[in-house]
Amino acid sequence: MNTQTLHISKGAFKMESINNISTNTLTNEYCIKQKDKKDIICNKCYSFTTLNFRKSMVALLEKNSKLLSNSIIEWDNLPRIFDLYFRFDSHGELINSNNIQNYVNIARKNPKTTFTLWSKRFDIIKKFFDNNDKPSNLILIYSNPILDKPLTKIPKHFDKTFNNVLKLSYKKYYNQHTMFFNKNEITRDMKTKIKNDYETYKNNFDKDNNINCFQKCKDCLVCYTFNDVKTIIEKAK
Repeated sequence: MNTQTLHISKGAFKMESINNISTNTLTNEYCIKQKDKKDIICNKCYSFTTLNFRKSMVALLEKNSKLLSNSIIEWDNLPRIFDLYFRFDSHGELINSNNIQNYVNIARKNPKTTFTLWSKRFDIIKKFFDNNDKPSNLILIYSNPILDKPLTKIPKHFDKTFNNVLKLSYKKYYNQHTMFFNKNEITRDMKTKIKNDYETYKNNFDKDNNINCFQKCKDCLVCYTFNDVKTIIEKAK
């Protein structure tokens, strides 16, 4: 293994055909602090779950974390990318200013590829791009951590926002609609109405919440191209 070469992961499942350079979520201080907070998407982090079962991948991503954050990678050691669309941080989150500088340099070295980076680290992004130009082939998406509150206002230097809304299970929906009633006050008719209302809620959820992220990335590319869609909304899993 070349210790100076970044590992490129192949896209799979939803990200089929979209390759990526990612970092290790399990050792990212920001991710560790966020993952146990309630009412934010980090509490449902797929990466923590996935990487705990993929030990071989953890080592590769940890190598990326160190290479990207410890120093600025020499130009000749930056990868050549031949994909039309590429993602930064399918796993992980920005670590520091070295990390974003290295991503910027990769984008500059590969001007024919469009790169997309999702990040919650507004602090790192703002501080860096207040003093540096953003490559024209880099799309920055602010990953809104707050559930059920889609952002239409785009933070400085970002191009889009990515948001998650949570569809309630029937049990939670039922509890919300009966929480102020005593058990003996909940009639059969009331239960029937709640059940029918839930079916309407469930069937209309996508439309009512303006869901526009629901398929494989390669078949959509809203996040990977410059376009008029600035607010992306997905159902939290």
